[in-house]
Amino acid sequence: MLDQACAGQGLRPAIALEAGAADAVADLAARGLGVAVLSASMADSYRDRLTARTIEDGEIPALLSLVWRDTRGPAVRELLLRCRRAFAPVMAGGGAVAPTGGGA
Repeated sequence: MLDQACAGQGLRPAIALEAGAADAVADLAARGLGVAVLSASMADSYRDRLTARTIEDGEIPALLSLVWRDTRGPAVRELLLRCRRAFAPVMAGGGAVAPTGGGA
């Protein structure tokens, strides 16, 4: 998302280090090793160590995924059922892929 948004504005950020886990990205930024692009909820959880600025003019939507361990427990089944109901309009419009796997 950030790469596409920067390219759309003619910007080429100098990226020297990348991390995949949000906690690792936030930790690197907290150590002064760069900046982090995080969801609002992740940024809020680091407000004691980081200063957050909202990116408001981005036009590229972010993709969030719901993941779970391969378990057939009742909590996972119920969560998936509720998510399918809540996000059914989004999935029907092609905005997301219906959850699969996980045995639920």
